[in-house]
Amino acid sequence: MPEHLRAFAGGDDDALWRRTTRKRLDDPRPVVLVPGVANRDARAVCEARQDRILAAAAAGDREELARELSESAQMRVWRGRSVVGWDVWVDAVLGLDVADAEQLRGEVETLDDELVALWMRAEAGLVEAGAGAVRLRDGKLCFELDPAVAPAALANAGRRAAPLAKEETGRPETVVDRPRGVRRIVENEPE
Repeated sequence: MPEHLRAFAGGDDDALWRRTTRKRLDDPRPVVLVPGVANRDARAVCEARQDRILAAAAAGDREELARELSESAQMRVWRGRSVVGWDVWVDAVLGLDVADAEQLRGEVETLDDELVALWMRAEAGLVEAGAGAVRLRDGKLCFELDPAVAPAALANAGRRAAPLAKEETGRPETVVDRPRGVRRIVENEPE
């Protein structure tokens, strides 16, 4: 039995109307490559990552190649080019051996949409300024910037990340979403 019906049967009259709060990303666009990221920014990040991966592969820098593949898998950057998945992206787009790429990337967990949106938005700002990349180290986003264009890059990243900023304190954990005019049905409750 669903939890809300069990709670209603147990005497919680608002259980049918209660819903948990949604995360910040409520993207109303009909075509979304990456939730919470403008499609042009998702494409820019994907193309920049592809360029760095291909450059590392051409230079034979397996350490850099492994880092780029790992971070790309965490963000699922291939969505920026409307590619179906990892295997197709590595084989058809990058032209790399899938087994070798999987070995280089290692075991990685995909990140939640909020962190991916923040990471991609920030990196898109750096890509626009031609400044560098954003890395995830120990759960923190780190900027690798060319100092000559750092002010423009940080301004771009900040402008893109600003819509994700939201006051988190005091936010209720659940919302009672009764239709207007429907009173709470509790006996002997003062109004």
